Amino acid sequence: MLKFANLSLAQKRFVVSVLESNSQYKKDPQITLKECAAIYYALRDQRTGAKGEKVGYPNWLFNKNKVERGVYQLPVPTDAELSQYQQELTAKQTPKVAKAKAKVVKLQKAKTVKVKKETADEKAQKQLDTSRLQKIVDDSTPVDEDVEDFNQILRENGIEV
Repeated sequence: MLKFANLSLAQKRFVVSVLESNSQYKKDPQITLKECAAIYYALRDQRTGAKGEKVGYPNWLFNKNKVERGVYQLPVPTDAELSQYQQELTAKQTPKVAKAKAKVVKLQKAKTVKVKKETADEKAQKQLDTSRLQKIVDDSTPVDEDVEDFNQILRENGIEV
């Protein structure tokens, strides 16, 4: 047999609504299948829109609390269990306030750029290369493009065009 304390909130809601609709079940908690169905359909018809309280069909009652064929034992709550149910109901109806979470942004480390400083050896090598290039340019003979024919130079070197 199921006890009121072991029921879920929806199941407790059905039992309490049955007791509110007909107070005879507090004294004699046995209910027939037809009475149970009639109470369920009456509660379903009374519910208007989304505001009303939803009560599910009590299939859970028929399996566990069967007294005899077509008669079932209704788990009647005590006063302490009824007050506990009211507290659960109010706790469920109050909206939970979500905690605001601060978004943590990870900072990327700044990239350090290392500038390569020229050493004295590199400076001397660079100056030597430029002076060597300058020396080659100075020693070479200047060629006047207007005067000389390129094809003639190729022919002199053995290349036929």
